[in-house]
Amino acid sequence: MPLRVRMNLKYVFLLLISAVCARLQAQIPVNSPYSRFGIGLTDIGFNPRFSSMGNASIALPDLSGVNLTNPASFALFTETTFQGSVFAKSSQLLSSTGHTNYVGGQVGEIAFGFKRAGSKWGFAMGITPESVVGYQFSNTLAVNDSLNAKYSYSGEGGINKVLMGLARTFILFSDSTHTRIHTLSIGSNMNFRFGSVLQIDRIIFDNTSIYNSKITNRKSFSDANFTFGAHYSFPLHQRKSSGKVTRSTWFHLAGTYEVENTMNPKVQDIRQSTRTVSGVELAVLTVVDTTYTNLSFVMPQRIQLGAAITHEFKKRGTLSLSASYREQDWKSVEDLNSLIHVSNQSFHDSKNVGLGLEYIPNANGGERNYFGACTYRIGMKSAETYVGLNGNNIVQEAFTCGLQMPMRSSKTTSTLCLSAEFGTYGNAVETSTKENYASFLIGFKLHPFERWFVQRKYD
Repeated sequence: MPLRVRMNLKYVFLLLISAVCARLQAQIPVNSPYSRFGIGLTDIGFNPRFSSMGNASIALPDLSGVNLTNPASFALFTETTFQGSVFAKSSQLLSSTGHTNYVGGQVGEIAFGFKRAGSKWGFAMGITPESVVGYQFSNTLAVNDSLNAKYSYSGEGGINKVLMGLARTFILFSDSTHTRIHTLSIGSNMNFRFGSVLQIDRIIFDNTSIYNSKITNRKSFSDANFTFGAHYSFPLHQRKSSGKVTRSTWFHLAGTYEVENTMNPKVQDIRQSTRTVSGVELAVLTVVDTTYTNLSFVMPQRIQLGAAITHEFKKRGTLSLSASYREQDWKSVEDLNSLIHVSNQSFHDSKNVGLGLEYIPNANGGERNYFGACTYRIGMKSAETYVGLNGNNIVQEAFTCGLQMPMRSSKTTSTLCLSAEFGTYGNAVETSTKENYASFLIGFKLHPFERWFVQRKYD
């Protein structure tokens, strides 16, 4: 690799590490009014490959990257990998009173995958948002004929998850030519959750002689649990020519189980009377300033199942179809309602179904066929989220697409990944309020590490 390219990749690496540190210090919100409920939005995918396939990520192996959703996949990638993504979202809230536009963004996932060539073991570590809170909206009501009150609601933050996992592949069956191979991969993650959610509710009167009201609530979370995963692959059909496999069809099955865990958040509740002087909000009287440390709620167990089929064509093209299903029972989380005070919210059994299609025209590419070496993806997903209004689930429907392009100038197998998602959030029964959104992910997978750490010897 040329020296200039190597140095540029190192600068990119250092820049992205700095971005992660900045995110931990100040979480940039993604604006969505529905993130006000519960612990925020939990159905956002931050991996560009799987986000562009409807988040159908459980069963489809990623040979060139890290799939943080299934620890068993850590034994399947082929080389040491560093990957990351940046997320942006534009949304429009439609209601009977009009519409409001929102724009936001943040750093997505950051992951390392470590694999020695030919090894059956794989190790990965990373950080990814698990829930996202970001909203700001208001409405004005008349108190009487001469007094109006503006009710303002804002919030930001979320819960992040740092994980470290190990996986191993076992060969269950192999024929004499070592082409028909049945493999089972198993792995486990240790997850550490941390983060905070800041929510501020205000009542602002249009009469300056009346004190305004401000309620500030900050919840801080930290706890740990484990995720276990399995991945099974076997060939459905193979065609050989001159002793070599020219066409093959593979089937993949996978599942994960995340153990429930009890979280003990620290909650600070501040209630104040305020006045606005020259555009500056000043606290006149602090009515309550209390920190609660004896609260708890159970993060429910999560089960994910998936299947995928991959067909390799004679002319090196590859077509993959992947499907996944995720379920998490939040109905029993009664303590969460007492922790998060939002009127008319309820908690339900969340269900998420994803379906995705991936096509590589020419897996080996070629110097004159750049677009043939690119990867094209489409997908869709449907989710019944874990929160509801007036007893009815908030549902999500989305169409996804994406493109992965090789970075040929780097002289490595590094790639740039793009993903787009277009969807809606809304109440399953009451359709008067709905959020339309478009979200975008820009990600990368870097594979320069073997070249970085080679020590040359000279005579």
